[in-house]
Amino acid sequence: MSKSHAQPPSSSAPTTTGGPSSSSSSSPAGGSTSPATVLNVQPEKPQHYTYLKEFRTEQCPLFVQHKCSQHRPFSCFHWHFLNQRRRRPIRRRDGTFNYSPDVYCTKYDEGAGTCPDGDECAFLHRTAGDTERRYHLRYYKTGSCIHETDAKGHCSKNGSHCAFAHGSHDLRSPVYDVREVQVMECQGGPGAAEGGGGAAGGGGGGEGQSGQAASTALIEKILSDEPRWQDNNYVLSHYKTELCKKPPRLCRQGYACPYYHNSKDRRRSPHKHK
Repeated sequence: MSKSHAQPPSSSAPTTTGGPSSSSSSSPAGGSTSPATVLNVQPEKPQHYTYLKEFRTEQCPLFVQHKCSQHRPFSCFHWHFLNQRRRRPIRRRDGTFNYSPDVYCTKYDEGAGTCPDGDECAFLHRTAGDTERRYHLRYYKTGSCIHETDAKGHCSKNGSHCAFAHGSHDLRSPVYDVREVQVMECQGGPGAAEGGGGAAGGGGGGEGQSGQAASTALIEKILSDEPRWQDNNYVLSHYKTELCKKPPRLCRQGYACPYYHNSKDRRRSPHKHK
């Protein structure tokens, strides 16, 4: 991305239902988070809220007029083509997400940017730059970036739109689907919460419930079919080091899959690379 970016529109903290939910706790990312605290929400920081609510959710008015200077390389705050369009993540009053942050939709056309179920689809759309996942309430700014910042304080690799945190002040805690919290509680409370990222839910009712159930069931199926994944030593040695056996685009586990799907997802084996 170019290092020259337009500043995103300013926005105040959420006050009405329908916008992105507030973060679940004030503890740093990577720390222990108990099910009791993940629902104790606090207001998002204005800059974080702006990205969660508005980033790539509206078409660029300048691009429509063929006047956007951030088209090549594409670094605009808004979307130019439909496959760059991101749906706004919403945590409903009942605690469920409008779409899953982990289970990818198999009907989404990545080229055209369309899905037969439209915006009501309860699964994750693989938009350009994977923005629906990276800027989801569950993951946005919950981990630290590996790249340095430039003189302007922007990411040297991803520019001002980097979805990872640059410093402790930029970190936010993940917002969990209420059903994920219930799963964490059933699996042993605080200890299970640290590794509960793979079972985030989809939308509410009908398809949403099936999306959450599918995500949780898939992860539990891996553990039951291959008990080795419950062994910490095995996980550290093999996680993301072997290619997923399912055909491309057909693995419904998405990032929850312990196998890699492409070169960017692949991890070097500790057995070969010390």
